[in-house]
Amino acid sequence: MRRILWVSLVTVGVFAVQALAEEAPPNVEEARRARVFATVGSETITIGELEDLINARSAYARRRFAEPEVLKTFVDDQVRNELFYQGAEKLGYAKDPEVEKFLDETSVQLFVRKEFQGAGTRDEVSVEDVARYYQEHPEEFRRAEMRRARHILVASEDEAKDALAQLAANKGVTFSELAKHMSLDTETKLRGGDLLYFTEDGSLVGKPDDAAINPTLAKAAFKLETTGKVSKPLDLGDGKWSVLELTGIRPESVQTLDQASEGIRRTLWRQRREDELEKLLIELRAELKPEVYPERMDAIVLERVTEPVEPPNH
Repeated sequence: MRRILWVSLVTVGVFAVQALAEEAPPNVEEARRARVFATVGSETITIGELEDLINARSAYARRRFAEPEVLKTFVDDQVRNELFYQGAEKLGYAKDPEVEKFLDETSVQLFVRKEFQGAGTRDEVSVEDVARYYQEHPEEFRRAEMRRARHILVASEDEAKDALAQLAANKGVTFSELAKHMSLDTETKLRGGDLLYFTEDGSLVGKPDDAAINPTLAKAAFKLETTGKVSKPLDLGDGKWSVLELTGIRPESVQTLDQASEGIRRTLWRQRREDELEKLLIELRAELKPEVYPERMDAIVLERVTEPVEPPNH
């Protein structure tokens, strides 16, 4: 049942199926699985092959096969797939470059997956290994204190004092509304001066590593004791001044060993898999001795891109 085996590589993973021996199976169970369910040309589909395909699916998917109609649709699809496979083979599609490329890529994926089995599963990572990693990497389980604030950027100390005076007058004008009206910071004024969450050194949380607010603003925010407090006028340099309101505090937090253990297991398991892959590559290089000629790279001709290339959406 070549088509079923090929489809299983794509949909449910590679599942080994033994060919039916010419002699009689040695026990009743093998005899039951060897019974032919369908014949398509010179190929057969056995009960065992159908069972293997079903059992390779998730527990949730397997429950659906208890419904007769679902099971009937499934086995009908296997016969249809075999018909398509043999039709494609008859027309020479097995030698099509796209098919050969797909099979090559699948073969590589299967090879790597099988060789990775030596790395074990996450459950095989010992409690001692998890505890050792936790002790050796304390910074990974600590979240520094974060604060959120908004500010009003102005061009002089007098303007900063004027903004504070308007807020103190309490005539129904909020800090956010005043920022939208008065702030020179085009990036934040439309959101009421909101600077988002940041750490004590000014790094913006959840943004690229180089994204940060002015360090004077960050320092002032971490000096305010409670949300709603407003800073004195802040000299940002280059003729720029600001007043700042603290709007949020996220205290420092530290994960316990119990809380971090599952993530550590995943990390150690991935590391072991990567180590296994590297070991495999070293062995293959030693055996096959690949030779690379980087000086010939200039001979590679790339097709000229004539259509505009748009950056990927994030």
